[in-house]
Amino acid sequence: MRNYLVASDLSGRSDHALARAAALARGDDDARITLLHVIDEAGPASAEAEDRLRAQAARVVPAGVALRCLTLPGDPDETILRLARETGAALILMGVPRPRRFLQGLAGTTAERVLTAAACPVAVVRHPADCPWHRILLALAEDRSALPVACALDRLGLVRGADVTVLHATHLPSPPTLRTGGLSSVSLQRLDNEAMAHLELRLRRRLRPALKAAGHLHYALRHGAAPTALARCSARIGSTCS
Repeated sequence: MRNYLVASDLSGRSDHALARAAALARGDDDARITLLHVIDEAGPASAEAEDRLRAQAARVVPAGVALRCLTLPGDPDETILRLARETGAALILMGVPRPRRFLQGLAGTTAERVLTAAACPVAVVRHPADCPWHRILLALAEDRSALPVACALDRLGLVRGADVTVLHATHLPSPPTLRTGGLSSVSLQRLDNEAMAHLELRLRRRLRPALKAAGHLHYALRHGAAPTALARCSARIGSTCS
């Protein structure tokens, strides 16, 4: 059975993630949605959370889609990751984090921690379900772990025909941060361009078989922390999946 795990904070942002899961599961007799809300100290009490979760499911998921609702106590990211392992989740879906005052994107959020640690693909859903999966921002490490994630998205049919941007945030120092005697800024920039081009070539070679069904495929390599790169790139392209 193909299981889609939707992590809900009971907000309208989670509605988008649940609707996406329902669209994927609709018409697939072998698919099931697990709708999870993790109860913590900041949220509603258990009974209220259960009522709100079932109301969300009734509001968003059409009849005929296999669904179970779970409310579990604990740390949100640890509980989501544990349940994903236990159910063999093919995809974890989450809404975007609530807006914050400063440009931090996913930094320090449950979504960031799940993205970092999950063994399966994670979709951070920005748009409603009536907006097709036409733009996907795929954040990947530059190692062998990237290929299984890309292959899993291809098996789910999410890559086919989509405009896919592969994002990789590198810890290589950017030219402005370097203080190297004897090298001009032009030379530093040239060396940086060569290093980034080499990284991109390795990503392209590794991911080409899994992403060949994409309508358009782009690569974005950025210096710095992954959450910052995700926030800026996502804002620029308006992606639906990370």
